[in-house]
Amino acid sequence: MAKYTNKAHTSQDATVAVTDMIQAIHSHNLARIKHCYEQATDTQRTAQLRHCFEAASNHTSNYEHYQNITAHCISQHGLPTGVIAGINTTERVDFFMPALQAASAFNATNHQGNTFLHCLFANPANPLPPFNYIRSLLLFERNESLAEALIVRNHQGFNALEVYLSFNPLSHELPQHELTAWLALCEALRTLNGVNNDNLNKVMAHLSGPNMEGMPGNQHRLTLIASYYQVPVSSLSRMN
Repeated sequence: MAKYTNKAHTSQDATVAVTDMIQAIHSHNLARIKHCYEQATDTQRTAQLRHCFEAASNHTSNYEHYQNITAHCISQHGLPTGVIAGINTTERVDFFMPALQAASAFNATNHQGNTFLHCLFANPANPLPPFNYIRSLLLFERNESLAEALIVRNHQGFNALEVYLSFNPLSHELPQHELTAWLALCEALRTLNGVNNDNLNKVMAHLSGPNMEGMPGNQHRLTLIASYYQVPVSSLSRMN
């Protein structure tokens, strides 16, 4: 019963925080908006930012308005860890990009040590892994630190590309532009000394695990693993 009450209070507090944010936004007073965000807890800030994203998505004429509010709040008072796992589609990355840039928060991690890139690449709801999308972002000067986020390792010791190899169940063959982008990201990691070949066995163990067993397109996944670790595909076939 106590746990239920705590959850109920948490939900109620988040609702109140969102209501306060809505009122602050309607006041058109940026100082009030930022103060509302500053006074909120991590959980409440997550709810407030979720509201801003949903409002922007539902009212495209005000998209940049909500995007700017989000950037101001995050740049001055931080990115709540609860938001990171939710930045897992290209639409959400687009919305939060100005905030991530302004706050230098590409490397921000959640309680599992995951950056938004880990969450983006692991998300099976994405029809295709957005390798080309991230590669394109890396070409912009303001996103130089985004490359460093590629080498961040979570609590399991995996960077974002290894999370894709290990946990994303969608393993159908990539179209040429995504494959080209994959190879470019692998090369970027090697340049940053971000490839740890000791993780190969760990990746293969996940690939052979019960959650991935019988996964369609398994051979193509082996090809991607081989390209990442620069080993022959034949050596992986013996391990799988």
